[in-house]
Amino acid sequence: MSKLGQVERLIEYSQLVYRLGLVWGTSGNMSLRLNKDRFIITASGASLGDLTDSDIVECSLDIEEEPYNRKMPSMEFRMHREIYRVKEEVSAILHAQPPFSTLVACSSDIELEQDILPESIAYLNKIQRVPYHHPGSMELAEEVTKQSLQADALLLENHGVICTGSSLKEVINKTETLEFLARLTVTAWGNRIALKVLPKDVADNFKQTLRGT
Repeated sequence: MSKLGQVERLIEYSQLVYRLGLVWGTSGNMSLRLNKDRFIITASGASLGDLTDSDIVECSLDIEEEPYNRKMPSMEFRMHREIYRVKEEVSAILHAQPPFSTLVACSSDIELEQDILPESIAYLNKIQRVPYHHPGSMELAEEVTKQSLQADALLLENHGVICTGSSLKEVINKTETLEFLARLTVTAWGNRIALKVLPKDVADNFKQTLRGT
């Protein structure tokens, strides 16, 4: 696909993220790998629901090279860049603030049990919590990158969530799955409903079935 086609695709899926309610206002950012050396990301201060070509910024994976365009990239471009640098299989990244997932990320006593739903087992490799660091900081980028080596869905404490994957469609699906799991968990927690977690042997058997083994 041409670079123009990739820009249009990033705009299309970013607008979908907004319509799905996974971001609000000018929150959130989304990126797409162009090749082994470069990626594109939504611009700083841009609403994902109202993007134009000028709101897509091209960046280099070379830490020495500054991003260039008519606008600055999202302040979280370092977080995206560092993940792309260490995970060659990742082609798309979505940092969002869906309400229930963000509530869990901001809570001190609500944890997500992934083995409640077959869908969360199937669509999410692992969910990991990332300690708070200031948005846009290199400290956050480094911590998120370290955790992303083990998980593809991250709860950023007091900040939001980030999902990585092989395509824009995949990271949206992962974020929606994470949000549904968080909504289910928060609703049950608030109503004192005990959720039944699938036994480990059952969950492991389902994972083997998915792998065709």
